[in-house]
Amino acid sequence: MKKLLPVVILLLSISAWGHPHEWVDWGAGLALNEAKPVKAVSVSLELTWDELFSAVMLSDFPRIEKGAMTRADLDLLDKTYGLASPDRAVSLQVTFRGKPVTVKPVLQTPRTDGKQVTLVYTLALGLTVDAPGDLAVEIYDPTYYTDMGIRAKDGAYFIGVKDPAAYAGRSQLKQDMEHPYFGGMVYPELVVFALRP
Repeated sequence: MKKLLPVVILLLSISAWGHPHEWVDWGAGLALNEAKPVKAVSVSLELTWDELFSAVMLSDFPRIEKGAMTRADLDLLDKTYGLASPDRAVSLQVTFRGKPVTVKPVLQTPRTDGKQVTLVYTLALGLTVDAPGDLAVEIYDPTYYTDMGIRAKDGAYFIGVKDPAAYAGRSQLKQDMEHPYFGGMVYPELVVFALRP
C-alpha cells in the first residue's frame, strides 16, 4: 500500500493538471432592429457554469436564487467570478465583416435552476447592416482552468425579430483553427451570424 500511494497521488495530480477546473456551456443571441437600415443592436452572451462552480457562486451570492441582485451585487459577482475577474484569462472577440468590434460585457441578472448558474452579459454593438456580412462572437479561456464550448441547443439565436423562422440557417457554429490551446489539442468555438440589409 505504501508503494501504491505515491502512484495514486501522481495520477490524481496529472488528472487535475490535464483537465479544466470549470466547465461552461455558452450561447449568443443577436438583437436586431429590423427597421431599415437594419441594425445589429447588441449580443446577449450566456455562460452556464458547471454545478460545482455554480454551487460556489450560489453560496457566496445567495441573492442570485432570489433574483434580487442590485447593480453593486452584479458588479461584485462579475469581478469575483465573471469575465471581469482578474483571475480569468478569457479571450472575448467580436468581429463584423472580419474587423474587430470593441465591446464591453455588462453583466445582467443571472439565471439559475438551483444547480447551475447562467451569467448573462450584454455586449452593445450599434452596427448598421448596409451590406451583407458576418458578425462573429468567440469566447474561450486558453488556460487549463476553464473549458468553454457552445451549447448544443440554441447556441445561436436572434432576438427581437418579427419572424424567427425567417432567420433559419442565418447562423453557424464554427471553430477557430488559428488559435489552438490546451497544448494544441482544442480550438476555440465561435458563433457566426450571417447578416443582410
